[in-house]
Amino acid sequence: MPPFPRLIVLLAVAIVISAGTASARADSITFSNVVALQNNGSTRVDLLSNPGITIIGPHISFLIDIKGTLPAGATSLLQITYAESGSAPIVQTFTIPAFGSVPPPYSQLFTINSPGATVNGTPATLTIRIINPPGFSVLPGSGDFVLQTYSFNVTQPVPEPATMILFGTGVVGLLTRIRHRRRH
Repeated sequence: MPPFPRLIVLLAVAIVISAGTASARADSITFSNVVALQNNGSTRVDLLSNPGITIIGPHISFLIDIKGTLPAGATSLLQITYAESGSAPIVQTFTIPAFGSVPPPYSQLFTINSPGATVNGTPATLTIRIINPPGFSVLPGSGDFVLQTYSFNVTQPVPEPATMILFGTGVVGLLTRIRHRRRH
């Protein structure tokens, strides 16, 4: 084969190899579909489409879809900050890949114990942040997030009437017994 066609073949092979390695580059780790789980997980509330919604506490579980790829040996962090009006923020951090070996995509479940929810409702925010290795970026308008804050209200469940009746009956029985002992 003459030298000129060999050069073209080598150049074509180099282009194909470089295109293949560029497509194997890792995508940024992002999250989407942040939901609050209610009614023991049977009801999912999408926090992005329902700003200002009321969530029943005091134990609130959230589910976040994590996606993207990491280069071999690299890690990202998922940082969650929960804040209620009048209380110190609660910060939780999770390593990506999960447990050091489960790569995305996966769903991260975490639970927050509300420190100050009341029956009338307490304003709260949930800030989710992905801390990626240097050089990662997210395409604008992709619907994927690396930082997002959600606002909602947290309430304590109101005691049901049957519980209050049972409690009242117990108190009346206790007072009757004390009164009976005093007479004898």
